Amino acid sequence: MGVSKRQDEHDQIMAAALAQRGKRERLRREPPLVRLWEPTNTGLELRGRVAGEYSGDAEVIVNDTGAATIVFPEDHHLAQWCLQWWRRDKENVVLTIDKDGSRWGGTMDDCTTEQNEDGERTVTVSFLHDYEQFKHLACWPNPFTPSGLQVPKVWQLIGPAAYILKVTLFANLFRQFGSLWQLPEDPLDPRTWVRGFDYRDWPVLVKPKSVLLDDSPIRYLHSKMTYWHDLAVPILSEARLMVECRRWLVGDPQPWPGAGLYRNGQLIVDIVDKSGWWEETATGGTVAHGLARTALEAADNVIDEVRFLSDAPPDRAEYRRGWLGTKPRAPWVVYRTNAPYNTAVSTTYSYKPATVAQVTVGGKSMPGINEFMSATNKLIFNILGSFILQPGLGSVVDTALNPLYSDTILAYMSFRSPLRTRRLGWGHYMENFQTGGDSAYTLSSLLALRKGFWDTKEKVSHEFKIADGAPYLIGDQGRGHFFLGDRIGVEIPGAREGRIDVSQCISLRLSWAADKPHEWEATIGSWPEIDPVEWAINQIKELAAGQKENGLL
Repeated sequence: MGVSKRQDEHDQIMAAALAQRGKRERLRREPPLVRLWEPTNTGLELRGRVAGEYSGDAEVIVNDTGAATIVFPEDHHLAQWCLQWWRRDKENVVLTIDKDGSRWGGTMDDCTTEQNEDGERTVTVSFLHDYEQFKHLACWPNPFTPSGLQVPKVWQLIGPAAYILKVTLFANLFRQFGSLWQLPEDPLDPRTWVRGFDYRDWPVLVKPKSVLLDDSPIRYLHSKMTYWHDLAVPILSEARLMVECRRWLVGDPQPWPGAGLYRNGQLIVDIVDKSGWWEETATGGTVAHGLARTALEAADNVIDEVRFLSDAPPDRAEYRRGWLGTKPRAPWVVYRTNAPYNTAVSTTYSYKPATVAQVTVGGKSMPGINEFMSATNKLIFNILGSFILQPGLGSVVDTALNPLYSDTILAYMSFRSPLRTRRLGWGHYMENFQTGGDSAYTLSSLLALRKGFWDTKEKVSHEFKIADGAPYLIGDQGRGHFFLGDRIGVEIPGAREGRIDVSQCISLRLSWAADKPHEWEATIGSWPEIDPVEWAINQIKELAAGQKENGLL
């Protein structure tokens, strides 16, 4: 009886697992929902659902503008609607693509008609992702005053990176849609004068979040008519944050409790941390031992760097209850690249060893050396000249000797890295002379030394492409194991011990055609590396530049 009961339980578990697997497979095979919308004064109005097209594709990129393309037959009614702009009430056309919990949204960039030698015509409609909005939004020094009165000279904020970027974006959206100093679209309608103060009427909204709950790193920003994209990208890249853009459509859940949105097609913007970089998370590991968390710190000599193993991250409760997705603090998706377990479509892995173990910088004596030698010469020869009634002899001699002794003492500094020498072994490249630190034994020369070792250190790059459902599902909003910006592990090709490198999903491309089913294609890369010491100095420079533009320095 006991054995039979356990067998029944196992059969039920197996049946439930197969049913769940079948459901996920059916959802994965559902075609994308592609719709064209016409923007009106009250929101988006559906023009039609795309069907009968030749092909289509759409791409999303981390913190940049992706593109989408739909190719229609020339006689398709939606192609004619896009092409004949003079018959539309509004010139813009908005595209949304819903697939696996994600939603791609964008505005038409161009519409082109082509005819081949057989006389067949096609209409290609190209769209740019909604992120393009932020490349056309300047951040004023003071968004709350008219253009003729910009006091103070510079917009400055310091605080959690995500929060200050969202506040800056909100302030300039309020300038655009609040109609504080400009006439509304219909000045004769009294309602339009106060409508701008109701955020629910804005076409673009920033998802709110309390500064007390924002655990992104503290950063400083300043702007003087800088585009929001140009202002944000350096901070986003360094803080490992990502901008999320999603259009809210009627029937969707409200983007936050109490939002009360009612206009179709409002663009909701948020800044999220999918890296887990500032918390306990995994950066690599092996197939046998799992993913491990490592940290990097500067050695005592400020030049070398030491990587050490920290405590293993704990198990996440979300992974034990059928939840789909990836938690930044505990990435778990790992793709194999070695046979017979290969799950990658294509992969490129390159390793470049470090080159030199010694870097030299300088060219001019450290501050005070030349002046000290000049003063010493003048003092000695002035004293000697006083015995022969030539008290100004020191200046004459110093003028003659200055070209000989100037920039000869403490004019160069050189450093040999013992850690790199030991790693490279016998017969490595010997030395580089690094420009940029003209005066030796100064802060600039120290940065030049760091840059010399940073530029010549070992470099590892890993990019590979994967397909949907092989074996992990690509999707958002609980419909896939990972999506754009999530960190996943990749087995290094040829590594017998199954070494894993944890990278980030930097772009996703959805494509389909009349003779080919839809498919996801993911590109995995890495965040750009930044020298921590150089970054710290750059933060000081940014702060000084902001104060200088404001007239305080």
